[in-house]
Amino acid sequence: MQQKYGCKGKKLYFAFVDLEKAFDRVPREVTRWAVRKAGVEEWLVKAVMAMYEGAQTVVRTTEGDSKALNVKVGLHQGSVLSPLLFVIVMKMISRELRAGLPLELLYADDLILMAESEESLHVKTVKWKSGFEAKGLKMNTGKTKVMFSCSMKDKLEEITGAFSVL
Repeated sequence: MQQKYGCKGKKLYFAFVDLEKAFDRVPREVTRWAVRKAGVEEWLVKAVMAMYEGAQTVVRTTEGDSKALNVKVGLHQGSVLSPLLFVIVMKMISRELRAGLPLELLYADDLILMAESEESLHVKTVKWKSGFEAKGLKMNTGKTKVMFSCSMKDKLEEITGAFSVL
């Protein structure tokens, strides 16, 4: 990438995307959909989803614990299976959205989008935002940063003003 853009003085635009509370926001039906789409056998899908049936939590305060509350979204915190389920969900969602390397990099809940123009980066970012929202995940626009590279020295400058993913 550096040789194609930096040496020739071309700009490359980057969006560093943050998902808002990604682990806590995955809807159960999206988990079921993703695991099935990944080709997991139905008996195992049912076994995994059984762990989420009737999930409850309580809020602990100085006054005591609250009544049990049903939890209908999110992956279990502390479960050894949850990171794998999250990766499967992200892989299945991204299959429908990605153009491929090297212009998109996805690692867990971190996403880097790259484009040759500000306009094409905006289009790509909106596409990913819509795709995430369609599956119940939310892009944190406050933490998403947009930058461009303009030289071989990796001098990055933040774009201000005109770019918005809203």
